[in-house]
Amino acid sequence: MKGLNIQLKSLRIKAGLQQNELAERAKVSPAFISKLESGEYTTLSVETCHQLAKGLGMTFRDFLEEVGFLENSPNPNAEMALANALRKRSFTPDQIQKVVSFANFVAQDTKS
Repeated sequence: MKGLNIQLKSLRIKAGLQQNELAERAKVSPAFISKLESGEYTTLSVETCHQLAKGLGMTFRDFLEEVGFLENSPNPNAEMALANALRKRSFTPDQIQKVVSFANFVAQDTKS
């Protein structure tokens, strides 16, 4: 399963855009795009998803599907699904990050 960072980079390359070009079109900073693609950021607001979709020349729904944010997406994003489930149970952003980090740790540990 590909992460948000890999999916976004793939979409950007498919659109024939450099990071700074996508940033300009999406009205975000080039540093933000760089951090998304490097995996430093793992979540996005709805507004940012709208901006990125527009910057990539995609519909909002197609963007959400491609990056795995929709339940029936062919590219499911497990971290996002877990974070959304935790938000629904009123976990704080800090608690969500800790649970997601622990889940990633356990997933890596089982691969060894």
